[in-house]
Amino acid sequence: MSNKDDSAESYPRNIRDFQELSSMKPSEWTEIELQYNHRAMSDLSPWLNEQGTHIHSQIIQEIERRGV
Repeated sequence: MSNKDDSAESYPRNIRDFQELSSMKPSEWTEIELQYNHRAMSDLSPWLNEQGTHIHSQIIQEIERRGV
């Protein structure tokens, strides 16, 4: 069983809050921000609304553009 400290270590510290990122184009995001949010949105994809699906699509396009 993991403790609270383990979960805190697994969260990347150099990722800006999604609130801040949502006001920026994915082309301005760092690679780790793209990867982290892609994973999170993939996990949540059954519950994303149209706007969330659109943002996720933009993230995927930017990942593909960069070859990440």
